[in-house]
Amino acid sequence: MEYTPKQGKETVGSVLGTISKAVLLGTVTTQKDNYAGSVRASVLSGFGKVRRFHAIEGEFKDGEIKEDTHAFYVTGTINNISTTTELFTPTDKSIKPYNVFKAQIEVAVHVKDVHDDHIVDTHTFYVNNNDLSWVKTEDKAMNEALIILSSKVAKRYNKLYPLTASIVEPGDVKKDKQKDVYIDIGSKDGAVKGMKLTVYSIKTIAGKEAQKELGAVKIVEVMGDDVSMCQVKSGAKEIKKALEDGLKVIVTSSN
Repeated sequence: MEYTPKQGKETVGSVLGTISKAVLLGTVTTQKDNYAGSVRASVLSGFGKVRRFHAIEGEFKDGEIKEDTHAFYVTGTINNISTTTELFTPTDKSIKPYNVFKAQIEVAVHVKDVHDDHIVDTHTFYVNNNDLSWVKTEDKAMNEALIILSSKVAKRYNKLYPLTASIVEPGDVKKDKQKDVYIDIGSKDGAVKGMKLTVYSIKTIAGKEAQKELGAVKIVEVMGDDVSMCQVKSGAKEIKKALEDGLKVIVTSSN
């Protein structure tokens, strides 16, 4: 992941002068080139939180990836790493004004197929003032921005590549409602306790599959590599009927 710093090098004098500039000008933005490595690590951390991905750092070795294996690599450009300083004046006159900080990050990320290099997804991630609150140090501002960046990367690719499973066995029933079900994903797939999933029935119409949303479930126990128990949170009647009618019923991660 490349970083092209904006023009203007930061010097010791400019750093020491930030406080006085903030006093005189109100708001000052400073480039933070030294955080480029931390930004790269934050992006990698975000990919590591994508349930269907197994993220590694470095290049694939020759012959490591089989032709029928889905594998991607990530390139990108860091367009901006900066902090904004502003003078804060407390309403309590006994407290002297002090500087507060926010950080800004902009990263363009490209996900490419390892087999033919075509771009699978490209997206620019922004962390800006609207994502953050003012804090008292530059380090804290940047650390908060890095956490948000990692979260945004994970959220995007968890949405693009959701976990999908089938209900393989109904569990307990109470009257006309389905209480719990068992699905065919487990620990090896990234399933975790508390994960929420949306439930759909699948019906073939004119040779094409049509989905109908039935409700939602939550994983209450991961019981092995490829099986988990879920509690039905909504649509209990609809899920029970679909299972009784012999329809194919699937679940898809929704968080």
